[in-house]
Amino acid sequence: MTQPSARMNLLRMVLAIWVLLVFALFYHFSISQIGFSISGKDGAYHASAGSHPVLLGWSIIAVILFLALMHIEAETFDDGIPGLRRRFLAFLIDFLFSLAVTSTFAAMIALLIEYSHTKQFAWNFERNYSLPTDNAILLPLVVLTMTLMFLYFVWPLTKGKQTVGAFIMRLSTTPPFGDKGCFTFREAARRVWFEFRGLTLFAVFKPSLDGQGRTWYDRETNCRVRLIRFQ
Repeated sequence: MTQPSARMNLLRMVLAIWVLLVFALFYHFSISQIGFSISGKDGAYHASAGSHPVLLGWSIIAVILFLALMHIEAETFDDGIPGLRRRFLAFLIDFLFSLAVTSTFAAMIALLIEYSHTKQFAWNFERNYSLPTDNAILLPLVVLTMTLMFLYFVWPLTKGKQTVGAFIMRLSTTPPFGDKGCFTFREAARRVWFEFRGLTLFAVFKPSLDGQGRTWYDRETNCRVRLIRFQ
């Protein structure tokens, strides 16, 4: 029988390959756009949206893998203090993973709305004129995409789980009241907001670790990021 640690490491490898695969798909199929955009300046108007069937398939499986990760139980043990580069890489993986998935589904909404006007479905469109639905869908889709990305980071904390990036990089964030357990939604949202502020400025203002391996936003949210191994 396969050991739990072997199963978890296999899943880590599968998820890492799946994240890297999206870049290979972009290159192989020469995908120029994922998502949608609308702009207008000095009387010039431009609207476009694009996706690809392989990206839609990738995103569906990515969601399934993420949901599977939310239901896996495994015993973990401390394996040292994670470095800042490891933490930043986990954040970068999560940002790109969630952006690729949400942008793909947002693009599909825009493409289906375009189909309702043209009666001809295409995986991308580009036009220099406006339609009444353009402004009506722009703000809701932007808000929806940003909300889903935010919840992607928050939800695992409320379940005592890891995001895809944290899982791949073997990181676990402890709640304010102990080394194990789940965050409340408010605590999780606050943690994500402070962590986002800290890691988006990583390249400019590299945070330092104190004697316990905590950054300023760890101390602010009374959390600790652990490097773990699976038993």
